Amino acid sequence: MSFKLAHAGDFHLDEDRYFADTAQCIEWFVEDGVRQAIHLFVLDGDLTTYKQTIRERKFWVDAIIRMADHAPVLLIAGNHGKELENDLYPLAKVKGKHRVFLCTEPEFIRFDDIGIAVFPYPRKEEFAAAGENDGQAQAFIEKLRQFNEQFERRQDSYRLFFGHFGVAGARVSSGQPLVGRCAEFPLGPLLHLRAQYVGLSHIHWRQQFGPRVWYAGSLSRCDYSETEDKGYNLVTLNGPELRADGGDLKVEFRKSPTRRMVEMQGVFHNGELELPDNFDPLTLKDSRVKIVVRVKNGPDGLLSREQQENLRERLLAAGPAELKIKIEHEPEGPAEPVPVAAAHSAEEKLRAYWAIKGTPAAGRQERLLAKLAGLETAVLSNPGNG
Repeated sequence: MSFKLAHAGDFHLDEDRYFADTAQCIEWFVEDGVRQAIHLFVLDGDLTTYKQTIRERKFWVDAIIRMADHAPVLLIAGNHGKELENDLYPLAKVKGKHRVFLCTEPEFIRFDDIGIAVFPYPRKEEFAAAGENDGQAQAFIEKLRQFNEQFERRQDSYRLFFGHFGVAGARVSSGQPLVGRCAEFPLGPLLHLRAQYVGLSHIHWRQQFGPRVWYAGSLSRCDYSETEDKGYNLVTLNGPELRADGGDLKVEFRKSPTRRMVEMQGVFHNGELELPDNFDPLTLKDSRVKIVVRVKNGPDGLLSREQQENLRERLLAAGPAELKIKIEHEPEGPAEPVPVAAAHSAEEKLRAYWAIKGTPAAGRQERLLAKLAGLETAVLSNPGNG
């Protein structure tokens, strides 16, 4: 007899951002899982982006009830929202025909003929207790060693591992390696787990490490850099035996109906918008579209209200679901970056860092600078809280 499960994560349901698209993808995920006659739904963290609103919680309660009426549901705490601070607890109390399991700490779950090891996103105090990166890695390795002991004692059961964290060497949707302050652990111990399927979340780009280790990726698109297909992993285990040839495991990608996100660069010159030579208007239809238009400084670079409306009408004719137009003025000349040591403002320091390490895409620069400005304002307005 085979065992089938649906593994998805990084949903990021947000009442104020792409709610309809994300909700449609989650509803499709539930319906497709039921059609596939799965035996377990796995929601691998980041159900919302921030602390759940009433609307977001109501949506998830209804969705989890539908899942639990068909199969058991496993909820795993991620790093977004307040999932490590009991935000998922009300969702775990819903009543369906099957049980809903909630994991906010590393633990081993047993039910029927299934053994599941779970490693949610670590709490801040766990980071502090582990100390430096070496301490965190050693604590992770020790926990996986304990999980392996549990697996060895249950060789007649289906054996699964799920986690929400970064893995050294993982790449994000832009193709760049994962960077920044987050829980990141070595890949080696995961490759040696005695689990038939090792399912991970936290990285939005679906990718595979070795024959059994997978990031499922996000279910829907959350950013313009996420141009790849989105969906979930439909996992089939053909018996509980961990076979050396991998014949016990089949992983199928199920593509979700998320909208395409398109970001383009254009130049406004001599009263006309010049788009890239490979521009295809069909790519804009039913997509969320962002156009960054560069114009020259000075009187010749000004766009009248009529020109802006004509530009918008031209782009809307392609039928996008959403259209954002950003006007950027070209710099007077190449600006020399300020050395880090000579930088005064937080923005100057960040730009100096980019000059050394490499500059991110324009859209990401904008988001990072806006976030930095907000943090700087908050710190300056509360000098006594440092």
